[in-house]
Amino acid sequence: MSEIIVKSQLDWDQIPDDFKGYIYIQSDTRIVVEKRKGCKVVARDNSSVLAYGDSSVVALENSSVVAWENSVVNAWDNSVVEARGNSSIVARGNSSVWALDNSVVKAWGNSSVEARDNSVVKAWDNSVVKAWDNSVVEARGNSSVVALENSSVVALDNSVVKAWDNSVVEARGNSSVWAWENSSVVAWENSVVKAWDNSVVEARGNVQVCKYSDFVSISTQGNARIVTLPKTLQEYCEFYGVTVKDGNAILYKAVSPTYSSFYDREFVYEPGEKKEVDCDPSTDRPCSHGMHVSHLLWALDYGRYYNEFKILECAVPLDKIVVPTNTDGKVRTSELTVLREVPPEEWGVFGKVLLAQMGKR
Repeated sequence: MSEIIVKSQLDWDQIPDDFKGYIYIQSDTRIVVEKRKGCKVVARDNSSVLAYGDSSVVALENSSVVAWENSVVNAWDNSVVEARGNSSIVARGNSSVWALDNSVVKAWGNSSVEARDNSVVKAWDNSVVKAWDNSVVEARGNSSVVALENSSVVALDNSVVKAWDNSVVEARGNSSVWAWENSSVVAWENSVVKAWDNSVVEARGNVQVCKYSDFVSISTQGNARIVTLPKTLQEYCEFYGVTVKDGNAILYKAVSPTYSSFYDREFVYEPGEKKEVDCDPSTDRPCSHGMHVSHLLWALDYGRYYNEFKILECAVPLDKIVVPTNTDGKVRTSELTVLREVPPEEWGVFGKVLLAQMGKR
């Protein structure tokens, strides 16, 4: 089989339309691929390709592809793909895909996908998906999905879904779902659902539903159950598995890379330092003055909204902690001691998902 190596736009343009061999793109500058040529086009060695007009490209080795107009792209090895106009993408090996305009994406191997504009995504093997604008996602194999703006998600095999903006989620096989803002969830088979705002949840099998708002609508069948949120400090520690040692709860805080608070950049939490502030003792206010800390998962979830963050482990005196009513995991205190910075390898499974999203696998 004949081969051609493309290192410039001129190299590509000079390939005959009837060429039947393999074409390898290895270029420091972007190559525009307007139509199908050869039996296969492969972009490798950090190449950049703009594909449109029914083109077909295989992306390898950190290559970057922008696909329009029904193009087909297969991506491996940390490649980056932006898909528009009904394009079809298969992503593997930690690749990243941005899908718009009714594109279709299938993702494996820790790939990361952002889907908008009615795109369709199927995700396996720890892939990370963010879906907007009526996109449809099917997630399997420990995949993580964030669904917004009327997106639909079917979650299986331990997948994690967070749903906002009227999204619809069907969860099976030990999946976990967080639902906000009028989202609708139907859950089976040991799934876990956390519901806020005006979400609607239908729970079956052995599903566990945590009700975080009095406005949530929940119906249960079979062994499904509604979990009562902790009202006391003892219940809080038992509910979230918080370690208690020598009169202190071991809790966590997400901070900036310089250890400063995200709320007040002048307030710094140095490891080994004891901090004391005024704290609102009322349990009726979920967010008020004081130092806010939480269990590890909540701290990671909070930190992910920032480009860079660190997690601190803190010893918090039990008699200084305020547990707000219907807390989603956050408490506050007037006193704490910063024990250490928690390394990413101790962040657990959700931490691995966050590291993948931040490109720090």
